[in-house]
Amino acid sequence: MKKLFILIVVAFASINIFAQQPDPQKGQPPFNPEKFQKMVEESLTKAACLTDDEAKAFFPLYNEMRAKQRDLGKQVYELKKNCKGDAKSCSETILKLKQLQVDIAQVEENYYKRILKVVPADKVFKVIKAEDDFHRRMVQRQRGDRRDGRKGRGHDHN
Repeated sequence: MKKLFILIVVAFASINIFAQQPDPQKGQPPFNPEKFQKMVEESLTKAACLTDDEAKAFFPLYNEMRAKQRDLGKQVYELKKNCKGDAKSCSETILKLKQLQVDIAQVEENYYKRILKVVPADKVFKVIKAEDDFHRRMVQRQRGDRRDGRKGRGHDHN
């Protein structure tokens, strides 16, 4: 459960990183959600060796699942942002946050049950691992952009 929550947080963080305003002076193009979604799908399809039919069956369910999880993640964000800070408000917020974490995990569990009916388990597992790797690369790439002002590099190559 803890690993699942960390994965979800990383996924949301990477999406938020890409949603930040571009800096035209640095030559950064505006964020294109369709292009990003295509990159994700291509990366996951390749890593999991999904056939065209498997990808067509998998991605509508996967994207629907992620949309529901993003909506719940937005609720988490709003709760944290709007907590008044007094003991009663914090106590209520904690209970709501914990329930939302359960809801996020439940959405994933329900969708993976459906996904496993259309894509073999070994490929679904490869997608899960590839998704982790993809988001990790995106976060590292973004960190590299911030550190040295260059796109896609996390360190110097001198």
